[in-house]
Amino acid sequence: AAQNELANLVTLLLGITIGSTMTADKFLTPTTLLIFGMGLIAFIFDTAGGVLFAKFLNLFLKNKVNPMVGAAGISAFPMSSRVVQKMAQKEDPTNFILMQAVGANVAGQLGSIIAGGIVIALVSSIV
Repeated sequence: AAQNELANLVTLLLGITIGSTMTADKFLTPTTLLIFGMGLIAFIFDTAGGVLFAKFLNLFLKNKVNPMVGAAGISAFPMSSRVVQKMAQKEDPTNFILMQAVGANVAGQLGSIIAGGIVIALVSSIV
């Protein structure tokens, strides 16, 4: 709990200090809005893709996987596994998929690290 509060406090302080020096005409540009929009679309496709991939895997698996676990693979959102766990328990109070959701989240983070390393290697060889 203290770690979460500290992260919230640091984020708030950074937002205030940086935000107080920035004017809206410098920050709120079409490029910034495009980046926000692309990020939102990426989150939507990542969540939907994870759920659909889990449903696709269930066609071939003997032991079925809860498709909600696929939504926990968003590497940029580490709390997604806890969100998925809460959603699963709202649906069925006997559900406990936190460990599987955390596994999917860590796998997404490792995949992002590997993809980032590949991109850096490719870009550095071009430049």
